[in-house]
Order: sequence, then C-alpha cells, then structure tokens
Amino acid sequence: MTLPSQYPNHHVPIKYFLASYRALSDGRTGVRLLEEKLDKSSRSLLSEWKVLWIGTCTILRTSIDLFRIDGESCLAPRIREEIQAEWHAIRTEKEKHAIFWEFLRKERDSVIHQYEWRAYETWIKPDGTFRGPKLSLLIMEDDDGAKPAILMKEGLFKGRDSLELLRDGADWVEERIFSAVRRAGFDPEEARSLASFLPLPKIKGGLLGDLSSGDGDVEKDNKP
Repeated sequence: MTLPSQYPNHHVPIKYFLASYRALSDGRTGVRLLEEKLDKSSRSLLSEWKVLWIGTCTILRTSIDLFRIDGESCLAPRIREEIQAEWHAIRTEKEKHAIFWEFLRKERDSVIHQYEWRAYETWIKPDGTFRGPKLSLLIMEDDDGAKPAILMKEGLFKGRDSLELLRDGADWVEERIFSAVRRAGFDPEEARSLASFLPLPKIKGGLLGDLSSGDGDVEKDNKP
C-alpha cells in the first residue's frame, strides 16, 4: 500500500499496509452490524440476517486469500516472507485451522455455489428453550420474550452460536496476520510512512527538542 511521495508526512500503523488486515477490518464491521441486528430485533427477522451473514463470512474468508497478495506486495521482505509462511501453514495444517477450512471457507462456498445455508435462525425463550421463527409474511410482534439467535445446523461446528463463531473467526484471522508481522520483527501497531514505510522520526531532547541547543535536531531511522 505504499503511496506516491505527496504523502511523506502521513503515517499509519503497519497493519493497514496489509490488504488482509483491511479486509478483516471490514469483516469486523459486518460482525458488529449483525450483532446490532440481533440485539435490536424484537420481531421475526424473516431471514434479513442472511445478507450480513454471507457478506461477513465472505470478507473474512477473503482476508485469508489476500495473504497471497500481501506475500507478493512491496512490503518489507521479512513481512512478505512471514505472510507467505503463514499462508503455507494454514494450507498444509488444516486441522489446526479448522475455523477457516470448516467454517469460513465452507460456509461461503455452500451459499455461493449451492445457495445452501448451514446457519439458521432460531429464537431462544427466557427459559432457555428454542422455537422457530414465525413464518408469516407479516412482521408480527413476539410476545413470548424470545430473542433471536443464529445457530449452525451441520458440519464440524454444529450447534454452535453462529455469531460467536463469526467473532472467533475474525479473532483467528487477526492472530494469523499479527503473528506473521511480529515474527518478521515488526509491531503491527507501529506507525510507518505511507510513502516510504519509514518509522516516525525521532526528535532529540524529547517532544519539543532540546531548547538549549536551538530548534532541536530530527533524527530519522531509515531502517525498514
């Protein structure tokens, strides 16, 4: 994500240089919107959650696919190498990364290729029992105190709260990205120049410089 030189004074955390992390950020937005949809709903959802669900699953799955793009980008060589190594581990150690292969990837593919949904809408009553959604095309108020939920109906994660699983998926993606960046010797939160990937300049004598020596010297760290 290195940009033209008109941005020399703009610095952002290293994580935002990665396409995979930018996709993850959008995926987390999808998780938040779905949470709000469920929290605020006191009516039958009539499957309105499905658009947010498949969109978020797809973006989180894409964030991992983007490891191949980040691994060939113009980032620091060590970051590229560790991103490539992380993708290799995900691809070859599938049992350790089941949340990707058995959830994010399968859920997206199931809907996109067969339009089959492995997550389903249900309602949880105050006593902990379940009931299905009301099937009337008219939106009716629910008077039994039930709250909407989405559960997995098949696969490795059968019976799991689907929203919780989606949160876990986002956390897993972030850990894969951050662990690769840290192994490369960088802090994902460290600010770097958009134009050159150089760190923020260090100012001798503190934030305001050494007042006794004049205007204070700026010391630049040119190490990538």
